[in-house]
Amino acid sequence: MFFHVAGVTVNPIVIIIWMAFVGFVFSTIGAAGGILAGVGHITIFGMKKANTIKPMNQILTLISPIISTPLYLRERRLVVPAAVSLGLGGIIGALLGSWFSTNFLKEMSAYQPIFGLITFVIAGRMWYEMTPGFREKQQKVKKATKAFEEKVKELKAAGKMNEIKEIGVQFSEMGINNTFTFAGESFRYNVFAPFIAGVVVAIISAALGVGGGFLLVPFLSSALGFPMFIVAGTSTMSIVISSLTSISNYLRMGSQLDLPMVGFELVGILIGSYLGPVLSKHIKGIYLKGFLAVVLTYIGIGYVFGPMIQHAFGFWII
Repeated sequence: MFFHVAGVTVNPIVIIIWMAFVGFVFSTIGAAGGILAGVGHITIFGMKKANTIKPMNQILTLISPIISTPLYLRERRLVVPAAVSLGLGGIIGALLGSWFSTNFLKEMSAYQPIFGLITFVIAGRMWYEMTPGFREKQQKVKKATKAFEEKVKELKAAGKMNEIKEIGVQFSEMGINNTFTFAGESFRYNVFAPFIAGVVVAIISAALGVGGGFLLVPFLSSALGFPMFIVAGTSTMSIVISSLTSISNYLRMGSQLDLPMVGFELVGILIGSYLGPVLSKHIKGIYLKGFLAVVLTYIGIGYVFGPMIQHAFGFWII
């Protein structure tokens, strides 16, 4: 099937299968959705229009945040003022990043190596996540998260909804400096920190056409010291704001979406997102993450050093 805007001929079944893989990975690992969508557009489907690829990547990375944000809000696992600060910064960063990318990364020869560099960064993060120290830390986080979710279910079943406020995010001070409690612990941050981070992360994610969660999660957990219970929800809300801004600005500046292709891609993403939680019970996460780290490392090498390898050895590795 020929897709006019994308300028490629691709079997729709190939599109659905690849995007199902993307949805599966994102729903089980929670990262690399935008990168894998970009790999599909560039390498699997053969698209050559960089300014079409970027907003199409970001549309696909929006599905999970849009679905999950209301759920985090309901369970009070979202620091709304911090997410708003990230989002406001994200609006500025998304406008700057999409403008810069439209004008200076409009050719694949310029865009692809930079995309490859960020692929390296995510691959490096995945290699780190397979280290024993990180895995031990994550096991503790998962146990604590499960215990919190069970407590919420108990309170709902007992009709004690008012008590959820006591364990969920509850602000005691709002302004330039914000203080809130979560599960009995107190946390404090300055409102300008997430705003500045939102600007920087959105510039990078908008310029490359990715979600930005791989940068926001370490910032919220390490720089601000938020517990992982509330990091995911806070980052997803800001991703929705910055990604919508970026997509809108790309379209305003003349980028086009191949809507028929996006339709097939969304089918694949939804299938993969459904199968992820089901199949992940039978696949060890460390194996999937290791496979993905190898794939992303290979892709990064190909995108960054492919032309040099071809010039030196006479073949293209990707």
